[in-house]
Amino acid sequence: MSIVTEERCSQALEYLSSTDELAAELKGNVARREYGCKLARAKHFALFSGSVEARKASAEAAPGVIAAEGELVTAIIEHEKVKAKRMTEELIVEVWRSCNANRRHGNL
Repeated sequence: MSIVTEERCSQALEYLSSTDELAAELKGNVARREYGCKLARAKHFALFSGSVEARKASAEAAPGVIAAEGELVTAIIEHEKVKAKRMTEELIVEVWRSCNANRRHGNL
């Protein structure tokens, strides 16, 4: 009896092949959101006066920066969900391959 069936391995391979573009798009979205955070900070930093530290603190508390950070966190979560699922599916394929190699060599 195999730990991972051939059918389950096929499902894993199907998931991996069908989510290549999604994974790339989600990673790109994280990069876009990181850039958006930098832009929001720079924009708000320029609006305030006072010492550099006071301007940084004011910019960090600005609604636009807080919103941009929220969007970044959401993008990271979405990317990490797909990334983790893909890693799980890759592991399933590797377990299936290992079990089959052991079976061929008479170890199972």
